[in-house]
Amino acid sequence: MDQHEMLFRHDLVSLRRRMLGLSQADLANRSGISQGMLSKIEQGLRNPTPDYRTKLALALECPESFFFQSAREYGPPMSAHPMFRKKASVGQKVIDRVIADLNVRIAHIRTFLSAVDFTPELPFPSYDIDEFGGDAEEVANSVRRAWYAPRGPLKSLTDYAERAGCLVVHCDMEEAKIDGVSYRIAGLPPIIFLNRNQPSDRMRFSLAHEIGHLILHRYPSPDMEREADEFASALLMPKSDIAPNLLGLTIERAALMKPVWRVSMAALIVRATTLGRIDKNRASYLWRLMSSRGFRTKEPESLDFPREEPTVVKALVKNLTEELDYSEQDLCSVLHLYYDELASIYGLKRSTGLRVVR
Repeated sequence: MDQHEMLFRHDLVSLRRRMLGLSQADLANRSGISQGMLSKIEQGLRNPTPDYRTKLALALECPESFFFQSAREYGPPMSAHPMFRKKASVGQKVIDRVIADLNVRIAHIRTFLSAVDFTPELPFPSYDIDEFGGDAEEVANSVRRAWYAPRGPLKSLTDYAERAGCLVVHCDMEEAKIDGVSYRIAGLPPIIFLNRNQPSDRMRFSLAHEIGHLILHRYPSPDMEREADEFASALLMPKSDIAPNLLGLTIERAALMKPVWRVSMAALIVRATTLGRIDKNRASYLWRLMSSRGFRTKEPESLDFPREEPTVVKALVKNLTEELDYSEQDLCSVLHLYYDELASIYGLKRSTGLRVVR
C-alpha cells in the first residue's frame, strides 16, 4: 500500500458525490466502476487503485487531491434539523447536496483564514437566555449594546455581524427551501450561510435569526426556533424605538416603514401584534388585506431595498489572489476543486484554460 492509498479519504468520495447530487448508481455509470466496488470504497473496505482514483476524479469533476484533504466532515447544523422536519417535500438527496456543499465551503474558509490574522473589531457574545428570564428581547438589547449600535434601525446587520467576527456567506439553497443555517466549529469563527435567492427583507431576518441561534443556543432545545425568531424581531425592531410607530398600524404605514426598518411588512404586523400595539381583530384585518393584495406571497417590488452584501469572505479570497499572488493552479491545489467551479463559487474571473491538477 503506497502513501497515497494510506492517506486516501474514502468518505470524501461520498461527500463529493452528494455535492453533485449523484447516487451511487449514477457514479457507477459515470466512472465505469461497479456499484459494489464503489460502496466498498466509500465505506473504507477497499482502497482504490490509481486507475480507480483517476476514474473517480474524472467522474466527480474534481482533482484527485480532493480525496486526500485533511478536512473533517460535519453533519447538518443544529438549527437546520427543525427546518428539515418541517419541509417534508424536500428529498434527502437535496438535503445531502446542501450539507456536502457547506462542508466544502467550510474547508475553504479554514484555508482562507490560515493565510491571515483574523481579529474581530466587536465581540460576538454568547448568552444563556434563562439568565434573562427567557426574554429574547433583553438578550437582543444586550447584543446591540455590545455592538455599540445606535438607536433605531440597523443600517447593515451584515456589517455588524462581520465586524463581530462572524463570516456571512451567500450560497444557493433554493432547492432545499432553506433560508439560512449557522455553524459554530472549534477553531473557526461563527459562520452563517444564507440562501442568496430570497428577498432582501427575508434575508436580513434570516441573518438575525441565525445570529440568535449562535448567541443563544449551544445545544438544541424545543423552543430554539421561537427564541431565535423573537431575538431577530427584537434585534431588528427594538421595542423602545419602534413601538410608538406601531400603534394602530395600517397597511399604508407598514409600507412606509419597510424601507426604513429594512424588514418586511409582514414582520412589522407580527411585531405590532406581539408588542400589543394592535389587537387581534386589527391584526386579522391587516392579514386579510395582505392576502387580498397578494402581499402574503410577494410584497410590492417598489418597497424593496438593496440586499446587504457580505465582504469578509471576498476579502479573504482577494488576499490569496492579489496579496499573496496565488495563481489559478495554486488555488486549485489548496482548495481541491477545478478553477471554473471555484470561479462560480467565489465570483472569480473565468479560467484561462487550466484543468488538470493532481
